[in-house]
Amino acid sequence: MTEYFQKNLFYNISLEEYKHLLGCLNAREKHFTGGETVCSYDQAFHSIGILGKGSALVVRYEINGARTILERLEPQDIFGQLLSAYQKNPLNGISVVCDEPCDVLFINYDGISRPCAKACTYHQQLIQNMLTLISEKAVDLSERVEVLSQRTIREKLICFFLQMAGRQKSESFTLPFTMVDLADYLSIDRSAMTRELKRMKEEGMIEINRRNIRLHIEAAV
Repeated sequence: MTEYFQKNLFYNISLEEYKHLLGCLNAREKHFTGGETVCSYDQAFHSIGILGKGSALVVRYEINGARTILERLEPQDIFGQLLSAYQKNPLNGISVVCDEPCDVLFINYDGISRPCAKACTYHQQLIQNMLTLISEKAVDLSERVEVLSQRTIREKLICFFLQMAGRQKSESFTLPFTMVDLADYLSIDRSAMTRELKRMKEEGMIEINRRNIRLHIEAAV
């Protein structure tokens, strides 16, 4: 299970300490096929998941069947209801769904929040790391709120593209989504988004090659 040993949750924890923690946290590994649901946040899911292989989406299904993508998960990413900012309504229809075959390591959240009887220093470090991850999730949420608060489709696209350019420190970047998934992430109509992207391209604001985007920032702001 060393493929799940990553710098986030287990930061400043040695490999030997990590192996010891797996038993303390009742860690268990499971394989999922593409399209399979890993977990649903409205079904008393109180574990933390670490993605070892594959990719997955955190999605919310509305009553009318519409899908909103809340987050994309790559190898080494962690997820769970207690790490999610989208949990005000316990029946909110949020699930983690595999984009492709995935291997996931589950650990008990209670095992993190309640230190073992030995009160080992690396367990204390684990708690500090969890608090840091929760803070980072709050930052991610604020960026998403910024995008969704934009009034028009163009404004949402530009805001998201500027965030991506900032993260990758370049005007050229690769989208983490397909165009279909991007529309669901931005909560906009797919056809309307395609038309707007075409207009932005014609106006010299962006260049598009499948999922590769080059944003001409001066023309976009």
